This record gives sequence, structure tokens and C-alpha cells, in this order.
Amino acid sequence: MECADPTVSSQSFDDPGFKPLGRGSITMDDTFVPDERVLAAPGRGFGQVMAEFDLSRTLIALTCVGSAQRALDSAASYATQRTSFGRPLATNQGVSFPIAEHTTYLAAVRALAYQTIGLRMAGQPHTTQAAMLKWWAPRVAFAAIQESVVLHGQVGWSDEMPLQSLLRDVSGYQIGDGTPQIQKIIIARDVLGRDALGA
Repeated sequence: MECADPTVSSQSFDDPGFKPLGRGSITMDDTFVPDERVLAAPGRGFGQVMAEFDLSRTLIALTCVGSAQRALDSAASYATQRTSFGRPLATNQGVSFPIAEHTTYLAAVRALAYQTIGLRMAGQPHTTQAAMLKWWAPRVAFAAIQESVVLHGQVGWSDEMPLQSLLRDVSGYQIGDGTPQIQKIIIARDVLGRDALGA
């Protein structure tokens, strides 16, 4: 998208994931912003943006859960339809137990996400919960999708199915809106206090 203002430029990134959405950056160099376009009082913008991370981090977690649920649903369907030695794959505990485990993990992430949204709607602090979701949900989702790839066998590894794409998308969510390390600092500050961390 072109901008008439020469002080504003944009760039798109060729990422391995996020193909339907895409990703990019906007750079402003000595850009004049008229008063009616200012979003926050001078010096308050950073805090305003950071407050929105509590919501976006929670939504990222739910996005990851949705991707993982799609993969698990596919694995469950495949396991009940595909037969081996005259029986559905699902009759093997090595197939059914991982699906049960990952379904449990996804339910736990969902519960924390709903609690976090509830706190937000009630006007209560929820930065720590959002940070928990942001580092944990992509890991849980990645593991569930990876297990789904394995349960599908060779077809799960191929481009015939969306599992590889889901895996790439979820892995990218570990980075945007703060890496896992940043989220753990936020949580540790809340649990241990800033003084204990020297921050």
C-alpha cells in the first residue's frame, strides 16, 4: 500500500507462515502528526499500547488453540477411519492417549484464556495471565499439531494437508507481542516482585 507522505514507508515480510494474513512494518521518519490524529497524551502512548498487549496476547493464545484443535480434530477423524490389522488406529493406546492428552492441554489453555478475558471485562488486572498465555499457548499448540502430523503418518508431513502450515503459523506466534522470555519476566515480577529480580 502506497502512502502519499514521503516520511512514511512500509515493507512486507516473506514469512514461512501467516500466508492468509501476511506481516509487515511501517516506518515513520520525521512524520508530522496533527493533533486530531494523536492517540494518547504525550508520554502516555507507550503505556496505552502496552495495555492492549494484554488483549492481543490472549487472542493469540486462542488463535493457537484454534489451530491446534483443527489439527487434533483431523487426527481424531483419521484415527477412527484409518484401519491397521483390521482395526481402527484409534483402538491403539499409542494413538488415542496422545489425542486425549493434547485435548486436555488445550482445554487448560482455553480455561485460562476465558478467565483472562473475564478479568478484562471486569476491569481487573490481567497482565500476568495474558503473559502466561502468550508463552504457554504456542508451545501447547505446537506440540498438539506436531503430534497430529505424526499420527497422520506420511500424509501429515506432506503438503496434501494443512498441518505443516499450521505448525509454521503457531511457531511464529511465539515471537509476536513478546517472546517467551519477556512473558516469563512479566510473570516473575508479579510473583516475586521487581526488587527480587533487580528490575
